[in-house]
Amino acid sequence: MGLNSKIRLQFKNRPILQKIIKNISWLTFERAFQLVLSVFVGIWIARYLGPSDFGLMNFAIAFGSIFGPFIGMGVSSILLRELIKHPENKDVLSGTAFWITFVTGLIVTLVMDILILFVRPNDFEAFLVVFVFSLGNVLPAFDVISIWFDSKTESNKTVISRNVGLIFSYIFRIYFILAGFPLIFFVIASLLDSILRVIFYLYYYQRDKQSIFSWKFDLSLAKQLLSISWPLILSGVMIVIYMKIDQVMIGLMLSDYEVGIYSVAVKLTEVVYFLPVVIMISLLPSLIKSKSISKEVYEKRLQKLFDFMTWFPFVLIIPIFFLATPIVTLLYGQEYAIAGPTLAISIWALFAIFIKVAVENYLLNENLTKVVFISSLLGASSNIILNLFLIPIYGINGAAIATVLSYIVAAYLGLIFFKNVRFVLRMLFKSFNIFHILSKRI
Repeated sequence: MGLNSKIRLQFKNRPILQKIIKNISWLTFERAFQLVLSVFVGIWIARYLGPSDFGLMNFAIAFGSIFGPFIGMGVSSILLRELIKHPENKDVLSGTAFWITFVTGLIVTLVMDILILFVRPNDFEAFLVVFVFSLGNVLPAFDVISIWFDSKTESNKTVISRNVGLIFSYIFRIYFILAGFPLIFFVIASLLDSILRVIFYLYYYQRDKQSIFSWKFDLSLAKQLLSISWPLILSGVMIVIYMKIDQVMIGLMLSDYEVGIYSVAVKLTEVVYFLPVVIMISLLPSLIKSKSISKEVYEKRLQKLFDFMTWFPFVLIIPIFFLATPIVTLLYGQEYAIAGPTLAISIWALFAIFIKVAVENYLLNENLTKVVFISSLLGASSNIILNLFLIPIYGINGAAIATVLSYIVAAYLGLIFFKNVRFVLRMLFKSFNIFHILSKRI
C-alpha cells in the first residue's frame, strides 16, 4: 500500500479529525470570502469616503467596541464550554445567556448615545454615526445560536448565515457608492448585515429541530454564569481597550483624518486575526476532551498547539513587513500611502495575538478567569500609557508601536504572577527552541 493510500485510510478511520478539518475549512472559507469582499468593496469604500469620513466611521466603531464586552457580561465565553459539557441543558443555557445579552445590549445602547454627546459635543454627525451603530447592540443576543452550532463543530450553518447577510449589505454599499450617498448610509448597511445574520441563524436553528421558544431563563444559573464570567467582563474591556483605544485616542488627540490613515494599516493587519480564532474554535472540543483521557495527553496537545501558534505567524509577518507600503498603495491608493510604515509596525502584533488566543482558551477551560483578567489589565494599561507618550512624539506610528508592545505584555507577562500557570509560560518559552520543534516527528 502506498504512502498516499495509508494517509487516506488513516484519515477515513478518524471521523473526529475529519469533522475538525471540515469545520476549519468552513471557517477559513468564511474569512477568505470576507477578505475578498473587504478587498473589492471595503477598500472601494475607503477610497470613496476619503481618510476623514473613513476615519469618523472607524472612530465610531472603536468607540462602540469599548462598550462591547458589557453586552452579555462575558457569558458567551463560558457558554461554549458549558454547551460542550452539558448539551442536554441547551435550552436553559441558551435562554439564560440570551436574556443576559439582550438586556445588557439595551443598557449599553443608552450609555453609548449619551456619552458621545459629552466626548464630542456639537458634533451631530459623530452622534448620528454612533447612534446608528448602537442600534445593533441587542442583536448579539442571538449569537447563542451560533455558539450552539460551534459546540457541535458544525460551523457551516453559521458561516452561511453570516455571509448571506454580508453579501446583501455589501450590495447596498456598492449601490451607495455608485449613487453618491453620504457616510451614514454605509453605517446603516452594517446594521442590515447584523439583522440578516440573525434571520438566517433562526432559520438554521429551526431546521436543526430547535426552537428559541424552548429557551428558559434561570435566575440561579444566571448568577452562576456571571459569578464565573465577571472577570471576563473586565477582561473583555481590557482587550478592547488595547485593540481599539488607539483609534479613539488618535481621534481625540489628532483628527479623524489620522484615524482614517491608521485604520487602513490596522484593517490590513486584522484581516488575518481570524486564523488563531478559527483554529481554536475547531480544536477546543478535542482539547477539552483530551483532558479526560490523561494529563499527559492533554499537556502534549497543548504544547503542540503552542509550538504551532508561535511559529506560524511569521509566515504572514515577514512578507507583509517588507511589502507594507506597496501593499497599501496598491489597495488604497496614493492618498493612503503614508499608512505603509504603520502597517509594517502593526503586523508584528500577530506574533503575540496567536499565542494570546491559545493561552486564553486554555485558561478559560481551567476556569482561570482571573489570570485572563490580570493579563488583559496589564495589556490595556500598558497600551494607554504608551499611547499617551508615543502618539504626541511619533503620531500614528507611535500608536502602532504601543499596540504591538501591549499585546506582548498581555500574552506573556500576566502568567508570571500566578504560580499555578507558570508552567504554561515555560511551555511557551519551550516553543522558541527550534531544536525542540525539529526533534518532533511530523
